[in-house]
Amino acid sequence: MAVNLELHLDHLQISTDLQDSIKTNLERLEEGHHDITGAHMSVKQLSGKPTVNEYEAKLTLYHKPDNIVASSRSRNIPEAVQGAFGSVERQLRKARTAVKDRRRRARKVIPSVSELPPPGPGEFDEE
Repeated sequence: MAVNLELHLDHLQISTDLQDSIKTNLERLEEGHHDITGAHMSVKQLSGKPTVNEYEAKLTLYHKPDNIVASSRSRNIPEAVQGAFGSVERQLRKARTAVKDRRRRARKVIPSVSELPPPGPGEFDEE
């Protein structure tokens, strides 16, 4: 299932190779999971004297139960995009581990029917 990607470039041009790389990275993050519903990436050139030759890539991953947002700055666009993907990947791994741990703890807390003790005398008697 392909992830719906919104790409906002803020008056910049990026190569088709970089666009394909972005789509490939998103598909790799989604592979084998159903918790990602879409993504939005914004790439812009920063303004101001000290950051005139610096770009910022901001990636928002629409993820269940919480969205994941990461940004990265660099002197070139592909490096900023890769940095944002690296940060999102770390956060996504952490979120998936937390969900898996929650499910594991819930299974331990709820006993199966076969593990329940038999009812005592008069416990289910009707009055």
